[in-house]
Amino acid sequence: MLKFFFAGLALANMQMPQDEFDECDSDTSDCALNVLQLGASKKTQIAHSEQPTGVKTSAYMRPKNHLDVGTSQFVPNEKCPHPPCSGQVHIQLGAPGEMVVSFVSQPESDTASRVRYGRLGSLGDLDLETVGKAETYSQLMFWNAMLWDPPLKGGFGLDQAVVARDMSTDTWAYDPKTGWKYPSWREIGVQQVEGDKMGWYKNPSERYDSPKVHTVVLTGLKEGETYTYQVENDDRSFTFTYPMYKYPYHVGLVGDIGQTPVSNSSMHLLSGLKPDVVLLTGDLSYADGYYPRWDSFGIMFETLGSKVPVMTVPGNHEYGSAEAFKSYNVRYPMPYLSSGSSDPNYWSRDIGPMHVVGLNSYASAKAGSYQYRWLLQDLKSFDRKKTPWLVAMMHAPWYNSNLGHYGEAKVMMEHLEEIFFEHGVNLVLAGHVHSFERTWPAYRNETNACGPVYINIGDGGNREGPYAHWLPFDNETKAWSAFRQGAFGIGDLKIMNGTHAFFTWRRSACFDNGEVNFDATNCSSTGDNSRNSLKADDI
Repeated sequence: MLKFFFAGLALANMQMPQDEFDECDSDTSDCALNVLQLGASKKTQIAHSEQPTGVKTSAYMRPKNHLDVGTSQFVPNEKCPHPPCSGQVHIQLGAPGEMVVSFVSQPESDTASRVRYGRLGSLGDLDLETVGKAETYSQLMFWNAMLWDPPLKGGFGLDQAVVARDMSTDTWAYDPKTGWKYPSWREIGVQQVEGDKMGWYKNPSERYDSPKVHTVVLTGLKEGETYTYQVENDDRSFTFTYPMYKYPYHVGLVGDIGQTPVSNSSMHLLSGLKPDVVLLTGDLSYADGYYPRWDSFGIMFETLGSKVPVMTVPGNHEYGSAEAFKSYNVRYPMPYLSSGSSDPNYWSRDIGPMHVVGLNSYASAKAGSYQYRWLLQDLKSFDRKKTPWLVAMMHAPWYNSNLGHYGEAKVMMEHLEEIFFEHGVNLVLAGHVHSFERTWPAYRNETNACGPVYINIGDGGNREGPYAHWLPFDNETKAWSAFRQGAFGIGDLKIMNGTHAFFTWRRSACFDNGEVNFDATNCSSTGDNSRNSLKADDI
């Protein structure tokens, strides 16, 4: 059986009554997590968990936005022979033996899709090279009022006068000889600027033209080897170690990042963990239809993504506001083809001792759908002897006791929870709710020693701030929530062997009266009604 250590409890040394073991079939190796979890929940009296005051009486209200990083802090790379230089370098795992390198270049530099690489310390560190493919795309802007009128003023955004100018066509939609205005002529004043609407297809100023996005696949890589690589037209070099099957296996966890000072902090904190891989549960850039923000996010993301493979699934911010997954799919390609998927937004891969299944919360998962059929086939081929840990990740959480986004994944859960339980999924990762929550092993809305542990890690730093309104349980003796807090942080998972793992969540900042508080040890977020609101970590 597979065991997690949580909350500082030496679970392996606990003596469990026989009836607890009876909750898992003794001959079933696929029981998701150890029965000790349920006993631990009773011994620590989870029934005495949070007792929030009040009840749900109205629709959820998002907290105030907090400051995004200013545009001046997103400095493009300037180290290259032919400016403008390549940049936004990051890596992700491809098929076995492959690492996929992504980077962008500008049209003025006419850059090839080439990466030079080699084993670190070899006679010629960059003695190999691979040429990949490149893609550009254009999209019509979606104007989100948060860009120029955030609830908290002073953050990164657009001057409303600039938006009005971009929406106007008066600088070109007329005959310069006669002054006759074309039917497409319009002059938009600041007071006429409206949000939450598509740009006008007739207006070139409301179009985003991407840089050239290069995708280069490095092949024939050896597990455990460290490689140096350099993308075309970039004097910088980066290193990565190709993940191998080993113990302990170190996994960083994050979701809902955005581009705030907290987001930037999360990138540095994750990089400092020196993980073998990072799993990101969706909502990357928070571009929300203002597509230049994918470029600024790419600059910030380099700190982590250039040296650690980051595996992702899409969130609602990759889907809504006219995003339609386009920028995400081009810039952050996942190994869907090698896992038999027809859709780049759901995939699977063996990663060290884990078999990781990435699902799309915004595609059909009902019986007979493509995603459903693919998942069944993938789990049918899963071999626990080969990879003892079965991990699923998606964006919208199934188990969520926060009023924010409450119940949004109910339909997907109804279609797939039984499948997860039957195949012994050990751990389910999600984001979307901008807070941290960990459950006891759960199934059908109750604690169940054979169910997965659910970790919601949507607290990576986005501008919407943490969600702090936690709901009470109707029956506290069956409460499945083990730890919950409305704050910012990252997750740290260490798989120790085929049956045991350690998980730690550490708070990195709080949201106090509309301001970010980086005193992570002593802070708490305004309005957080959880019992755990003052705890700096979940160990």
